[in-house]
Amino acid sequence: MEKTKIFLIGDSTVQTYKITDAPQCGWGQELYKYFDSRNVCIRPSEKSSFDNCVTYETPEIIIDNRAMAGRSLKSFFDEGRWNEAFSSIKSGDYCLIQSAHNDAYKEKEERFLSPSDYKNKLKNDYIDPITVKGAIPVLITAIAMKDFDESGKCRISFPEYREKMLELSKEYGIKLIDLGKLTADYNTAIGKEACRGIYMNLDKGVYENAPEGKEDNAHLKFEGAFIYAGFVARELKKLM
Repeated sequence: MEKTKIFLIGDSTVQTYKITDAPQCGWGQELYKYFDSRNVCIRPSEKSSFDNCVTYETPEIIIDNRAMAGRSLKSFFDEGRWNEAFSSIKSGDYCLIQSAHNDAYKEKEERFLSPSDYKNKLKNDYIDPITVKGAIPVLITAIAMKDFDESGKCRISFPEYREKMLELSKEYGIKLIDLGKLTADYNTAIGKEACRGIYMNLDKGVYENAPEGKEDNAHLKFEGAFIYAGFVARELKKLM
């Protein structure tokens, strides 16, 4: 019996990082830990020319993380990353797609997609080909940034892009994990100060790669990646 294979397509909040980037971590790097993680084999992804692509094989599943920092649906496609990943996807595989952080970046022409173009790109270039192959697309709304309003509520990030994913899910019956809402609700529950422990808010003199400290409210530490991967794993198991 073949193992379930899960492909991850996404950005810097999903990707696998080298140990020299510690404590920065993507939730895709931690996802395997919520399955049977005994005797995990971690290796470069097969047939990949991109050195950030990493595969995690456990006795239960295979997770192939193709996510890369700074990529939108547009740039991920234009660089050939999607075609390379797609060539390895087979019938019955799952393909999780999280995007929005870079698609909304108007200052970067090679990344930017308007919400309507984002919806069309996602449907035509990603979802349709996956479905034709007999694989299973799963939409993942972008994680929330550490962004709180005056009342102490964490805002859902990139709401226009989240809405387009929700529309696609409803219109075409595509599986969806609303990670944006799950993470925003979690952040609200623990509060802004506690969120410093899961985002890349680094004190001065603690980490070699950030000797002056850092205030990054978009990217995750190991702790945040592990927690958010847990949300994905829980919801994904309901869909499988």
